[in-house]
Amino acid sequence: MKKFGIVLVLLLLIPGLVFASDFKFLFTELGQHVEILAGFLPTLTSVGVGYEGLNLVEGDLTQLQFTVGGGYTQRKVFQDPITGAPLSGDLLVYDAIQGRCNLKFTQGFGDSWVENTDLVTLYAGYEGRLERNVTSMVYGTGTTYRLNGAGSTTVDDDTSPNDGLSPIPDINNWSATGAWTSTDLDDSSVYPDLNKDANGNRSIVANAFYTGAKFNYMEDKGVSSDGVKADLSFKISPLGLSSDNIAYYSANLNIVGGTTLFQMQDKQDNNIISIVAIDRFAINYSDELSTGSIPVYAQEGVSLGRRVRGFNTASYNTNFNFVNNFDVRLSGPDEMISFLRGVFVRVNFFYDIGYHSGEYFNSTIEGSDWLSSTGAQFTVSFFDFIDLGLELSYLVLGENICQPNNKLIKGATFFLDF
Repeated sequence: MKKFGIVLVLLLLIPGLVFASDFKFLFTELGQHVEILAGFLPTLTSVGVGYEGLNLVEGDLTQLQFTVGGGYTQRKVFQDPITGAPLSGDLLVYDAIQGRCNLKFTQGFGDSWVENTDLVTLYAGYEGRLERNVTSMVYGTGTTYRLNGAGSTTVDDDTSPNDGLSPIPDINNWSATGAWTSTDLDDSSVYPDLNKDANGNRSIVANAFYTGAKFNYMEDKGVSSDGVKADLSFKISPLGLSSDNIAYYSANLNIVGGTTLFQMQDKQDNNIISIVAIDRFAINYSDELSTGSIPVYAQEGVSLGRRVRGFNTASYNTNFNFVNNFDVRLSGPDEMISFLRGVFVRVNFFYDIGYHSGEYFNSTIEGSDWLSSTGAQFTVSFFDFIDLGLELSYLVLGENICQPNNKLIKGATFFLDF
């Protein structure tokens, strides 16, 4: 409770700090729990401040950022906790109560063709996390059957005698496909962050450091995007600085290019309609350090299942992957009402293709797959930061592990991601 009290005090101080001229309010993260309003309600966020009063390089931005946040989300286990082999059904579904803080330093260099934008920005920072993993919030509520992959314990609901549903399990009483017992989760080398601690809780304390460089040659106005930008980053969590034997590293490259194909504006240069083409190429390599392991939260951001739309976050999680995402974005008027400038309707058509290979995390089991999907996102964009709406994905290659018999996957979306 003491830790949460400190976070609350900091959150209360942030609005006052941003009134100082050298401080900028930061809103950096949103997440959702799919069982709460079908994922349309944010249940995780991070906010903070950026201090810009250092001016280490004349004419270029120097910023010191501090953000805190947390929330409540759902996760799933996609590997056997003993062998590390990928699971195809009867997945563990559980909830994560999260808290995190982030301290980041950025320094810009040079001038982009975009006004008031640095060409190159170097950055480095620290990330700390507290997490507690618990039984799903819907366990035991009477509505605990969900689509949960091939091999699920089928449930006869009198309308579909083989509907492929399986019960949401208790995190302390779960075994996948009967191959092992739930007590094995307490000593799993594949998911050590799900082990019980001395108090009987499945909690972790994690620390990581990161550095990177951003290249910005893109003018992005939300309803239009022209140019190219790139981000090369490296993260490391050294052995001995976190609980549960957490130790890993991850290297990532993102390159995004965009061009405005068509735009119609009114006399005040407000958007009426625009069509923008965006393409991203991303590549990642992640691995354990020495005898350490990669925790679930770190797997979520780098798995191919996260990067190809329509697939499950933290699935298809091997050492190496690359993906290409191609979007065509149609944006409507961005100032229908004066005080709503920056709020507009957007339709995003996409085609994704990616490949992963190497060892599944925290194991010696190897695998590789091509994944591909196409579809559309129908959203309302708020200041080009949040795109709240519905995503429909048709799976061209590969399968959604939780819904292996479905080619059309739908769900809530908050972001266009790039």
